Amino acid sequence: MQLAVPRTDETVAAQSQNQSGLSRGWLRLVADYDKNTDSYQRWAAGDSVYWLLEWTVLLRTIGPVEGLDVLDLACGEGRLSRALMERGAKSVIGIDISREMIARAEQQNQPDGPGPRYPGLTYRQVDARDQTFTLERPVDLATALYLFHYARSPGQLAQMCRFIARNLKAGGRFVTYTINPASRFEPQEPRMETMFGFRYDIVDPPEYRLVIGDLEVPMWQWTKEDHEAGLRAAGLTNIQWHPLALPDDKAELTPSIRWYLDNPCCVVLSAEKPA
Repeated sequence: MQLAVPRTDETVAAQSQNQSGLSRGWLRLVADYDKNTDSYQRWAAGDSVYWLLEWTVLLRTIGPVEGLDVLDLACGEGRLSRALMERGAKSVIGIDISREMIARAEQQNQPDGPGPRYPGLTYRQVDARDQTFTLERPVDLATALYLFHYARSPGQLAQMCRFIARNLKAGGRFVTYTINPASRFEPQEPRMETMFGFRYDIVDPPEYRLVIGDLEVPMWQWTKEDHEAGLRAAGLTNIQWHPLALPDDKAELTPSIRWYLDNPCCVVLSAEKPA
């Protein structure tokens, strides 16, 4: 699964498109999620302390969502989309490149699904690099649980940023949980897999491989400057990085995960579209 990192312009991606409109690399990504969705869902349904780290700062940074229209990018099987509806969002459109993930998300929002059905929650299969996709109405908030690390070049990262900005209202906000540009993946901390259920294999930095059971997903770790340049070029401002933390009532767990907090693989990133 070792692939050379493409050059940093969109031309390279265009040259490798097939008739479906997806590049070979993205087809590989979609194929693995479609084939091994069960592995991801088992992991997502776990009760690891990692979920406290993931959700605490993300939801705190998102803030109140009552009455907001939201676009949830890379929504997967919809866990953040549903959480936003539960917290009072007026509507949520979840988008993902994987047809199987969208199908799983839709199944969970059916009348006979495992949880409540939200009439304001809809899903679409959409590539977040699509430079032609525009919502009928821009949204108040865009969110993403893991998106930017799927960009195979800073050029693709910039495409995602333009996608986000184009579909945000003036004054709208973007919040994502993403790979930490400052994280050191070498050497790999074994407790990542034993405690949290996943690991990162080194391919050819900045390319790595996320492994969750039998699910293997290619990913890229772009620099802080790459992220901020893409967001600014798309017209987004007030870019902020938010370090992970446990909720106050779980502070006693901090010593057991101090090794992770000293070198977290993920971080929360936010930006705004000027009013």
